[in-house]
Amino acid sequence: MFFKVLLLLVCICVSLPCFAWEDTDKDGVPDKKDACPETPMGVVVLANGCQEISDLIPESELQNLDLQLNQISHVSSEQLLKIYFDFARADVLTTQFPTIEKMLPFLRESQNILLVGHTDNVGSEQTNLNLSLQRALSVKKVLVNQFAFEPSSLTVLGKGSVEPAVVNNTAQQRQLNRRVEFIVKK
Repeated sequence: MFFKVLLLLVCICVSLPCFAWEDTDKDGVPDKKDACPETPMGVVVLANGCQEISDLIPESELQNLDLQLNQISHVSSEQLLKIYFDFARADVLTTQFPTIEKMLPFLRESQNILLVGHTDNVGSEQTNLNLSLQRALSVKKVLVNQFAFEPSSLTVLGKGSVEPAVVNNTAQQRQLNRRVEFIVKK
């Protein structure tokens, strides 16, 4: 009997690591709950796995953003398309690259582009705010790395779910709210 109990305890101890949640970016937040799964090593994160907003955008930029918004105008939807995202994801889908390519001639005319990320209303506002910022950062990364834009000409802002394009009643409507919009200085 003693050996059966001992064998059972050994089996349980050996199998417990199999049930542990994976944390690929080593930020202390399991991948299943990590809203920002590619956090750089050594960065302090919130409970959702994302950095504090003030850590991502320098305070001077946040203060100057209100002043800049007075000089910026929204581009009409006929002139500029939006980039859409999967639920709870910030990576730019390959299906969105043709949209980016259609916008390139117009975007290259401006030296100052604001990328504004948005989410649907699912999840906490802090999570949505971080996710919307990550979406804008992902679009900036694509524009810089794949289309040779100057990083200094692109500013990012996360709005969370506070400015929906449509109401969030259905899955299709929520999909339309998971987007990055381009605001171009004239």
